[in-house]
Amino acid sequence: MDPVAWLLGLGSLLVFGIIVVHLLAALVLIIPTWRICTRAGFSGALSLFHLVPLIGPFIVMGVLAFTDWPNGEAPPGKR
Repeated sequence: MDPVAWLLGLGSLLVFGIIVVHLLAALVLIIPTWRICTRAGFSGALSLFHLVPLIGPFIVMGVLAFTDWPNGEAPPGKR
């Protein structure tokens, strides 16, 4: 068997595995982030930024951390 073909096959399998792991992790994060965004008054679709590799979760965290929430913060008795 040709070593180059073997390495190409192994590399494509590795890329496929990385994509699958990324999508699974993003799906696990999308559901709770969607609920947080809707309770804060943002569109739940903001949580779909988790699908963007590497910087997506940082975009979501930045928006939630550094912008004013349309629904305001929870009153002291509801925390």
